[in-house]
Amino acid sequence: MARLAILAMLLMGGVAHADRPTVDDSRLGESAAEVHAIVDGAAANGLPPELLADKVREGLAKGVAPARIALVVRDLADSLGRARVETQIAGAAAPSAALLRAIVEAHAAGVGAGAVATVLHAGGRDRERAILVLTDLAQRGYPASAAARTVSAIAGHGKNTLDQLVGDAERLRSIDAATPGDALDALARADAQGLGLDHAEQLLHRGTDDTDSDAHGPNRETSGYRGPRSGGVAAPGRTKNQP
Repeated sequence: MARLAILAMLLMGGVAHADRPTVDDSRLGESAAEVHAIVDGAAANGLPPELLADKVREGLAKGVAPARIALVVRDLADSLGRARVETQIAGAAAPSAALLRAIVEAHAAGVGAGAVATVLHAGGRDRERAILVLTDLAQRGYPASAAARTVSAIAGHGKNTLDQLVGDAERLRSIDAATPGDALDALARADAQGLGLDHAEQLLHRGTDDTDSDAHGPNRETSGYRGPRSGGVAAPGRTKNQP
């Protein structure tokens, strides 16, 4: 039995090695063994090794030091592992490499685990696209929690509706210096009322019953860019740390 177990381990190692994405070992130098160990370990744990290999190639193309590449690849493997746990909690038993990468990018953009979880639970077959839209909104200065609620509300309506969301939100932000929270709220309510995102403008700055003043009161979302007359913190398409 012990011999069979050893043979099985050798065979598994041979398969993982054979399936390992190719990278330029000569340019990795002494870090090649460490990088391969990280990639092989990720593959053995069911993580997509091609994403790690892509990161290695990116680093080599940019002239990054091999030791630094190994560190970045290890961090990415850890991030992918955490992303997979998030998808499993949300009920996605076999997440695609693209979905895991989208989650990692969302966190890198400052989107918290709670906002990602909200979208994962509601995204259905469009989870990947929904996470990408959430990330796009966050990078444009929209509050992540409000963005997650709005994305989740329309995620079940198909890819085309998700693709429309960012453009419509930006359009509303250009009207009467609407705050990011106001824009997202109007879009969510237009969707809930069956009006379609194109008709969200008529709900802009209205309360939930069309008479409630909270749309301009202390309960509204006001973080992020607030238009040319408001002194907002970041322009559309920019994060606060960008020039």
